[in-house]
Amino acid sequence: MIAARGPGVRTGMAGHPRLRGLWTIVLAAGAARRFGRNKLLLRAGRESLVVRAARHGMLVSGSRCVVVLGSNASLLARELAGMPVRLVVNRRWREGMAGSLRAGIAALPTSAQAVLVTLADQYAVGPDDLARLAAQWVRKPRAAAAALTEAGPGAPAVLPRSDFWRVMSLQGDRGARSLLREPGAEVATVEMPAAAFDLDDRRDLQHFRIARHQIRRASVPTIGHDPRGGLY
Repeated sequence: MIAARGPGVRTGMAGHPRLRGLWTIVLAAGAARRFGRNKLLLRAGRESLVVRAARHGMLVSGSRCVVVLGSNASLLARELAGMPVRLVVNRRWREGMAGSLRAGIAALPTSAQAVLVTLADQYAVGPDDLARLAAQWVRKPRAAAAALTEAGPGAPAVLPRSDFWRVMSLQGDRGARSLLREPGAEVATVEMPAAAFDLDDRRDLQHFRIARHQIRRASVPTIGHDPRGGLY
């Protein structure tokens, strides 16, 4: 496991051609049974969590962004209307996160060299966090790049194309975290305390209510931004 520390995004990588092969997959298919309602429609600042997650992904990969829907797909699709993202509906979302990951990977073009996997309910993760992961992947394109919290490596994470076949073999509720923690997995980690916060159940609401008062529309990441969409 390789730990990446330091500024991360100020690497002089603006214009790096490898970023043109990076796509984003936003996982937004779950039913949130433990939470008790559709958490992805909660507002963070001026937008819902699902819109926020898609917009942050697009700041890194531009319109090369896939949002995987499942439960309440039509409702979330309306929420995302007008955004230049590719919507994919996982009809087997009840089987767990693995099916949504497989659906997202299957929707990618053959030109995709890596994918940034994000979870729509990780409300504290911002575009600069995602940009640091992208920068780490550019430095080590054969390795995965994963957020590191006290619980270990996990999402958000960049998976290189060489890992796609492993994703397609996942079953049940196994997500990217299970791949990142396999023995022998080549993973470069980026310290990201914000990745520890999500909306798993109602107990997480208190922290979310505090945090959302501090959330504002994120600024453009510092590794270079193309006004046509995405980092360049």
